[in-house]
Amino acid sequence: MFYETIDDITADAGIRVRAGSLEELFCRAVLATFNEMTDLERVEERESREVSAEGSMPFLLADIINEALVLHESTGFVARRCEVLELSEGRVRLRLHGESFDPSRHTSGLVIKAATYHRLRVEREKDQFVAEVIFDI
Repeated sequence: MFYETIDDITADAGIRVRAGSLEELFCRAVLATFNEMTDLERVEERESREVSAEGSMPFLLADIINEALVLHESTGFVARRCEVLELSEGRVRLRLHGESFDPSRHTSGLVIKAATYHRLRVEREKDQFVAEVIFDI
């Protein structure tokens, strides 16, 4: 598994993601969010969508997750794969590959309202990056 859940919180949910680069960390965090909502193994790559956000670290991570959640809420889109198109100081742009949620094929998991700034963390630990994100559910 490319992430783990954070269990020491009440009434909310969270994820901890590790990656070798910031680009990989951002994609893993977005995909972990979608995986908490449905089983990504059942999602097919039928279409692509782009999301972007601007801000400073670590808030940029929560902001791009929230943009992906807005996309999901407005269109039903669920991402299975992610690629970073741009990651610079203060801006990120991702291309998400997936499809619209289909209740006949996709399982329902958490209903995530938003990624919060509470306990938000993006740090470098030795040879990897680590992020922790708490969700409002």
